[in-house]
Amino acid sequence: MPDRILVVELLGGLGDLVMALPVVHGLAARFPRAELRVLTHDPGAALLDSDPTVTEVLRAARGAEPEAVAAALDDTDLVVSTTRLHGIPELVAEHGTPGVTDLWRSPPPDEPVSRRYVRILAAEGLLARWYRPPRLHLTAAEVAAADAALPSGVPTVLVPGAGMSVKVWPHWAALCGLLDAPVVAVGPGTPAPELPPTDLRGLAARFAAVGCRGGTVIGGDTGPTRVAAAAGARTVGLFGPTLADRYGLDIPGVSLQGLPGCPHRLPTAITEQVCWWEARCPLAPLPACLVDLSPAAVAAAATRRP
Repeated sequence: MPDRILVVELLGGLGDLVMALPVVHGLAARFPRAELRVLTHDPGAALLDSDPTVTEVLRAARGAEPEAVAAALDDTDLVVSTTRLHGIPELVAEHGTPGVTDLWRSPPPDEPVSRRYVRILAAEGLLARWYRPPRLHLTAAEVAAADAALPSGVPTVLVPGAGMSVKVWPHWAALCGLLDAPVVAVGPGTPAPELPPTDLRGLAARFAAVGCRGGTVIGGDTGPTRVAAAAGARTVGLFGPTLADRYGLDIPGVSLQGLPGCPHRLPTAITEQVCWWEARCPLAPLPACLVDLSPAAVAAAATRRP
C-alpha cells in the first residue's frame, strides 16, 4: 500500500485539471491513509487548496515542469500522471517510482476523458471501478460571500469567453433575448451585465452559489464551464470542434453538440483538425459547428429541468 502518492496534472489547461479530479478523489478513497499530493499549474492549483483529500498542492512553473516533477518524485512511492509531455514518463522510469504514466492507450473516440482515466487505473488495481464525477471543495464562507455578488432571484450566468477562437459561440446576443432575467456574464462578449472581477476560487464559489439558488451556467468547451459543473451549478456546455461524447459534461450537466456529422472533426487528434489553431473553418466563414447551435436550442436546454 503506498504511503505517499503523487498525481501529476500538467497538460496545461484548467479544464484538464477538472477532468483529472476523479483520479485525485478516487485515489484518496482507495488509499485513505496515504499522503496525497497534486502537482499542477497555477491558477488551477488554487482550486485544490481547501480540498480535504489533498495533503499538499505543488505548483509547477510553466517551462520548468521537468524540474518540478523530479523534485516531487524524491518523496513519492506511487505516481499517476495524466501528462506524457515534458518527458514525464521517462523521468518517472529513470527514478524507479512505481506508477502509471500512460492514461491514453488508444481509447475509443466516444469515451469521456475522465471515465477513461478511471477505467485504466481500475484495471491497474489503483482505483475502484465506480466513477465519481469531478467535484470542487469550497468553504461555506466562500460560497456565502460569492452569493452576495449575484443578482437577486434565480440567475443564469453566461461564460462567453474561450481560450481559442475556434470555441467561441457566435449567438450570445440572441440568446440573451430568450432567457428570463436575471442574466449576467463572466467577462465581455454578451449584452448581459458583467459580474465584478474575482479570482478563480471566487468564480468557483459564485458558480456554487448559482447552483444553490437553482440557477444555470452556460458556456463553451472551456475551463470555467467545467469549473461551474464541478462546483455544483447546473451547466450547459456548447461543443463545436470538440466531440461532446468525449469532452462533454457529466450528468446532470447538458452537453450540446453543434454539427454532429462534421467530416473535419478528429476526436482523437483535435489539434490536427484543419480549424483548430486559427479557427479557419472549411465549411463557413465562422466555425460552422458553433453556428449550427441555435440560440433557441441553447435556451431550451437552459430552462429544461430533469
